[in-house]
Amino acid sequence: MKRFDLTFPSGTGHCAAWLHQPDGPGPHPCVVVAHGIGAIRQVRLSAYARRFTDAGVALLTFDYRHWGESSGHPRFLCAIGKQHQDIRCAIDAAQAHPDIDPARVFLFGTSFGGGHALAVGAQRPDLAGVISQCTVSDCLVVAAKSPLRQILRWIWAGTLDQTKALLGLQPHYIKLAGEPGEAALMTKLNAEQRYRDMLDGPSRWENKIAARLMLWLPLYRPIRSAPKIKAPLLMIVCDKDEICPATIARRAADIAPRGRAVHFDSSHFDIYFGELFESATATMLGFVQDPR
Repeated sequence: MKRFDLTFPSGTGHCAAWLHQPDGPGPHPCVVVAHGIGAIRQVRLSAYARRFTDAGVALLTFDYRHWGESSGHPRFLCAIGKQHQDIRCAIDAAQAHPDIDPARVFLFGTSFGGGHALAVGAQRPDLAGVISQCTVSDCLVVAAKSPLRQILRWIWAGTLDQTKALLGLQPHYIKLAGEPGEAALMTKLNAEQRYRDMLDGPSRWENKIAARLMLWLPLYRPIRSAPKIKAPLLMIVCDKDEICPATIARRAADIAPRGRAVHFDSSHFDIYFGELFESATATMLGFVQDPR
């Protein structure tokens, strides 16, 4: 495997990326990865890169703007529209690369990025296929499952951050992953430790996010894009997903014109480790080799 540093333009800024290429001459098929919320390239993606390149498939990983080594201020801001634009620009960069076959570029999103894969996949009929894993496909459903006290904490923190943004002040941050009773994005599943378990080494990852996202998050319902996806769609469904119900992820496959689902006896985070990781990755590679 060879890894090359790339940057590609997106909006008025740029995204920092790595292109992981198989040994041997191209052009290669390529999978563009849309990572989860608050995640950067160093969060577990090297394991996917090894599996994919061993199978002759290139992998393009990148940091969204406002995160990691990409441009954008303030830092640790999750702007959904910007992230969609970053993904589209990453697809364009892969298709334009001389060692990549532009007709065999796939989009793979995981967790929050799995929702992005549905939304962007509906905008890109030129994709060879779309893969969405442990998908956060309907944030309204996720919010509705949350305790009222937690919702009120999110509203307070989000309103404070949005007000500070309007006044030109520094953001009000909350934790990505915290303990029950905190105004964190996730307060169960031992999420902070699971994030740290996935780090590939020293990185710019921090356990924080600008709280204004919490005001708009319930409006994000990427499952509504599934019927518009023209490319083949593979849903990797975690039947024990505690964040977004497996039934919602399964429905995305059912309503997509060329969708199918493969189920795993997994929680939201377990799919990244051990036998579940190996099995899910093998399923994805089979799809890349024959997405029909």
